Amino acid sequence: MLLKRKPLVPLFLVILAGQLIGAPARAQVAAVPFPSPEEFVNAVFHTVVDTSFSHYYLITGADTCRFVKYDYDEWTKYYLKESVPFNTLNELAEKAYLSRYPYFWKQDHLQKAICITHQKADSIFSLANPALEAQHKRHAAKASRQVMRQWQRLPAQEKTIFSFSLPQFTEDGQYAVIDLNVICGALCGSGTTCLFRHTSAGWRLIGQYTNWSS
Repeated sequence: MLLKRKPLVPLFLVILAGQLIGAPARAQVAAVPFPSPEEFVNAVFHTVVDTSFSHYYLITGADTCRFVKYDYDEWTKYYLKESVPFNTLNELAEKAYLSRYPYFWKQDHLQKAICITHQKADSIFSLANPALEAQHKRHAAKASRQVMRQWQRLPAQEKTIFSFSLPQFTEDGQYAVIDLNVICGALCGSGTTCLFRHTSAGWRLIGQYTNWSS
C-alpha cells in the first residue's frame, strides 16, 4: 500500500511564516528614530547647565566621547541607576570608538547655547588669572585685585563654558551616551560620561561617571 507523503513546505515560506508570527512581538520594541545631535543636546543639556541660565557658552567643536573603555562591574556597582545589558554598553562603546570625525554644533538648532571657539573661551578665562592681566602693569598687586573683583562680579553664566561630545546611540534608539564637560576656570571644572535611556517622557539619565575634576 502506498503511503501518502505530506507535502513539503518550501523553506522560504517557513521563514516568512516565522517572521509574520514574530512581527507583533518586535513591534512592541520598535526602534526609536534617532534625534539629531542638536535635538539630543536640547533634551539633556540641563543635566549640567544651571536651569537659571538664560544662555550658556558651548565650545563649537564636539569632543571625543571617553566611553571607549569601561569596567562593566564598576559601572554596574557604582554608576548605573538601573540594569543595562552588557551588549548595550558594548555597542555604545564601539560607537564612541568609531566616532572620530570632527563635528561642529549647528548654532541655529540649539536651545540657549551660544557656540564659541576655544580662543573665545580662553579670553573669557583670562580674567580669572590676574597674573596674566597684571604682569605688564606698573601696580601689579592693585591691578590683580581689580581684575579678580571684575571676574567675581560676572554672572555665573558669563564665566562658565561647556563642552559636549557627539552623542552615540544604540541601533534601536533606546540608549545613548554623551560626555558633558563643565569648565569654570583654568583649574575649575569636571567632565562626566552620561548614559540615557529613551522613555515615553523623554531621555532619562540612568548612569554617570566623572572622568575628571579640578
